[in-house]
Amino acid sequence: MQTTEAKVPPLLLAVLISLSVGGLMSSDINLPGLHQTAHALGSSVSSVQATFSPYLVGLLVAQLLYGPWSDAVGRRRLVIGGFSLYAAASLACALSPNIAVFAAARLLQALGAGAGLVLARAIVGDLYGQQTAARVFTTIMPVVGASPAVSPLMGGYLTTYLSWRAPFFLTAAIALVTVLAVVLKVPESLPRQRRAPRLRTTVGNYRKLLLSPKFWGYGLNLGVGYAVYTGYLVASPVIFQRLGMSTEVNGYCYISIAAAYISGNLISRRLVTRHSIDRLLARGHLIFSSGALLLLAVGLTGPHTPWPLLILMTVVTIGNGFLFPMSVTGGVTSFPTMAGAASGLLGAVQMAGGSLSSLLVSRIPSDTRSFAILVAVFALIGITAFHSLRAVANRSATASGVPRATTPVAPGASATPNEE
Repeated sequence: MQTTEAKVPPLLLAVLISLSVGGLMSSDINLPGLHQTAHALGSSVSSVQATFSPYLVGLLVAQLLYGPWSDAVGRRRLVIGGFSLYAAASLACALSPNIAVFAAARLLQALGAGAGLVLARAIVGDLYGQQTAARVFTTIMPVVGASPAVSPLMGGYLTTYLSWRAPFFLTAAIALVTVLAVVLKVPESLPRQRRAPRLRTTVGNYRKLLLSPKFWGYGLNLGVGYAVYTGYLVASPVIFQRLGMSTEVNGYCYISIAAAYISGNLISRRLVTRHSIDRLLARGHLIFSSGALLLLAVGLTGPHTPWPLLILMTVVTIGNGFLFPMSVTGGVTSFPTMAGAASGLLGAVQMAGGSLSSLLVSRIPSDTRSFAILVAVFALIGITAFHSLRAVANRSATASGVPRATTPVAPGASATPNEE
């Protein structure tokens, strides 16, 4: 049974962080070594870049696969199997003799690492109620948020001083240590009596989730938030270069975005003991939308310096620091009998948002004005959908005679659910 207040063992927290970061870290840790990889494999840089596409597809498929599967068979064996595959595929990447083997190994690496992304969320949903789950996610998310800045930096040092193969040896070692910790110290989080009787039943849970306004009230937050984040990663290098920013300075800009995201995580972590999940999401959308509207106002003037984009995207990203952990918490803990499927579908919605944004960014002019309009559109969709779907979910619950769900609050805090 879930508890609203519980101590989280340090080893379990470390395992959850490793599971959550593995797939995202492996996506870009080898970015600094693209040229060395291409040279060693006798291929072009563009061919090595093309291997990111199957990697992202593997992550999306893995989340849809492992989620319902784990609802039927439990989490632990799939964590062990998935991360064992991740370790083996990482070694295959490091030892690849040609680009074909490397691309296939990258796909397998994603299919293994994707287990961590979906199952870490499901494990938290199995073990904890909303308040403790929110604290766990706001502990994990800062590490996840830092990975886009830290992974390429770490990969650059490993590539420079060792080899382009070294980052893959590192990810293999991390995966193996994680598997060992799970085998020796981490028990199953989903008891047999709470598992779905058949895999077909768990796959059918996707239909229930897709028809649930409450699920979409949380899931679209991830899609919109990741769309803006991914869009910025894709668009900013070209925009900043056109505005005169050097490549070296551009690299440090990712650190500022990571710091903003971590700040949002830490602030929401402090507030979650006193306020409901939905109230913090409303605040996150307010920050997110305010930054987007300011960016639109400045962007329409056609600025000739990169700093307005950088500064106002920092504001938007602080809002994202609220949206991500709170949405994952709400999406997983609101559906305890199908936490694996909910986790997998949340991840798929998130990846779909990023893919859509990448496509749109590639089709619009590479300037601050066009990007600001795109961010404002996503922000408007996000805040409107959140409040509308939340109202629909509450009306449906009232009509069916089910009391509105309340989010646990700390002693002495307001117990009013979904407070604005």
